Amino acid sequence: MKKYVKLVACILLVALSGSAFARPNPGNSALEAVIAGTDAQLAPALNSALEQYQPAPVPAAEPEKAAQLRLTDITEKCTHNGEVVSAYPAIYKMVPSEENSRVIKVFSFRDAKGLERRLEVFYTGGDWMQYGLTYFATDAGQERAQAGAYFMTDLSTPDREEGAVAPKVDPFNMPQLTGFIVSGFLDAAGKVKAAFASIAIASAK
Repeated sequence: MKKYVKLVACILLVALSGSAFARPNPGNSALEAVIAGTDAQLAPALNSALEQYQPAPVPAAEPEKAAQLRLTDITEKCTHNGEVVSAYPAIYKMVPSEENSRVIKVFSFRDAKGLERRLEVFYTGGDWMQYGLTYFATDAGQERAQAGAYFMTDLSTPDREEGAVAPKVDPFNMPQLTGFIVSGFLDAAGKVKAAFASIAIASAK
């Protein structure tokens, strides 16, 4: 098909050149007739080729992925004499707890405004319980020096009496714990997702 198109282009070029530089010649009418006849024969083929031509699709730009929050484990920095020192001691007086209660992890991260935030993982349970209950205490999303406490259903045993049933997410498994925090609990801006309601609010120390 390309050869035919080139042939037509060459013939047209010769014809135009002839009309521009040659003297009027009765023989030109014969050449014009040949060109016209050639065009008439090739026109259906050219039209068909144009109809079948499909321009290559331009790949759509991929949407930018929201930057994931980066958690920093600062538990060791917050530990004194083997116990984690909470930044929100007042809030744990409002949280239901069993005889065994302690902060097991502390994380630091920066929200969308660049403010440093803190999240503490509080774990409680009785001696008879194989699995306990987990709460998060954090100042994430708070405009003032306050912290909210949130009960974490997925990180707690559904058996509150005996604690015999394992939670969906193991709070002592670091990959599971951090994955839940950045994907399930906090949004991309570093705020607590609307699905979680605080059970207590207290001033941060």
